[in-house]
Amino acid sequence: MKKAKRAAVITAVVLIIAMLFSVLFIAHETGHECSGEDCRVCMKISACENALKNITGAVTAAAALAAVCFVFVRTLVPLHSFYTVLSPVTLKVKLSD
Repeated sequence: MKKAKRAAVITAVVLIIAMLFSVLFIAHETGHECSGEDCRVCMKISACENALKNITGAVTAAAALAAVCFVFVRTLVPLHSFYTVLSPVTLKVKLSD
C-alpha cells in the first residue's frame, strides 16, 4: 500500500512540474523573434501546449472518476455509520447498581 501511495505522489509531483515548466516556457518565449516556418521555439511551444492539453484531459478524467466513485461509495455507506458515537446507551449496556 505504501508503494502505491508513493508512486501516486511521485506521479502527481512529476505532472505538476511538467505543467509548471510548460507554462513557464510558453510565458518566457511568447515574444521571441520567429525565424519562419521551421522555428524551433514555435515547435517547442506547440509541444508544450499539446502536453498541457493532454495532462489537463487526464486530470479531468481522473477527477470525474474520483467523483463518481465518491458518490457511489456514499450511496452504499450511509453517513451516520462514519460518525456513530460509542456510548453505553448506543451499546445498550445495562447499568444496574
